[in-house]
Amino acid sequence: MAALEGRMELECSMDEQDVIVLDSGSGYLKVGFSGEDAPRAVLPSVVTTTMADEAREDGDGANAELAAALKKQAYYGDEALREAMMNANANVVRPVQRGCVFMSSQHKDALESLWDHTWRNVLGVEQEELPVLIADAQPLGQSAYASRQWTAEVMFEKLKVKSLAIFNTAVLSLFSTGRTRGLVVESGEGITQAVPVFEGYAIPHAIFKMEVAGQDITAKVQEMMKRDFGESQASSYRDMQALKEKVCNVCVDYRMAMKGPDIDDEEAKSFELPDGKIIKVSKEIRTGAPEVLFGFGDSKLPSMQKICNEAIMTCDLDFRQDLVRSLVVAGGTSMLPGLAPRLKSELAAALPGELGRQVEVCVDSQRRYAAWIGGSMFASMSTFDQVAITKQEYEEGKADVRGLVARKTF
Repeated sequence: MAALEGRMELECSMDEQDVIVLDSGSGYLKVGFSGEDAPRAVLPSVVTTTMADEAREDGDGANAELAAALKKQAYYGDEALREAMMNANANVVRPVQRGCVFMSSQHKDALESLWDHTWRNVLGVEQEELPVLIADAQPLGQSAYASRQWTAEVMFEKLKVKSLAIFNTAVLSLFSTGRTRGLVVESGEGITQAVPVFEGYAIPHAIFKMEVAGQDITAKVQEMMKRDFGESQASSYRDMQALKEKVCNVCVDYRMAMKGPDIDDEEAKSFELPDGKIIKVSKEIRTGAPEVLFGFGDSKLPSMQKICNEAIMTCDLDFRQDLVRSLVVAGGTSMLPGLAPRLKSELAAALPGELGRQVEVCVDSQRRYAAWIGGSMFASMSTFDQVAITKQEYEEGKADVRGLVARKTF
């Protein structure tokens, strides 16, 4: 029974209502309905707008301005990326960067339009009053209040939702494994963070993060590929991202691995470029680029093991054992082969005595979408209605939406 300690007791009755579950990450937006095993749709968190170069010639000034405005076109997700490549004058906006919603009007407008597109064209819901659960990478605190207040206003005022719950992504990732206490190490596109969770609540003062994640590995791959194969073969960021996901891996001991021969088979080294050319990617790129996560062995650089160590040692002594025994990795970057064993090895060496020997890393096959899956699970329970902000509560609390968000989001 000791093995079940810290796991969820799923005694809540299941709710029949559909809840939209939304996770707007730095790299990808994940969306679907409660009770489902995986998101209905995953699309890049990108909005591209194009504008007509010339107004209609046969109109007067006012009509010409209207004609030009009508030619403005917005593209979302993969279409946005394709349009950005084809149109040098396109305006490309990534509203979520490094795990945070940029609060400029341009970024807020872009995210609002992306959500509206997701509701209407991806999920096919037409301004229906449905409950919504949002996964938010930011822990509840002063820095999160402004974006959460704005999110609540958009959801109730523009998208007309029935109710809204906002949860920390790390807490939801832990829920997805059936646990309510442990250390969640999330690494996505924009940030990597170590979040201690106790009985379903993130511990704000013990959260440590670094702005080193998937996009930084991709940037390192691109830099090394340009050096080895030239600018033309490594100009596309998306191609370099695909290369990273196919051939990159993490070694338990990077220095020893680089000294030895390259023992990977041809398939593990090969990558096909868009023009059909197949290249052999060097071991230095395949195993070297992901080392940005571990600071290249330099203690002065940010690293995954450092933020984990700081998170663990900031918590109470009695809680540390629970953390090292239930260390859950989540997010797209955690899919890198070898990452979990390397993290275990680094922490075993960094933590004192018995604590280091007890490190256990939980690796779930669905960890890429762990936060969304945890949200889907939680939104299926009757407990959801108890923690969500209802439309009535929002209307009554309009004078202090910030306070309402502070009281009723997690």
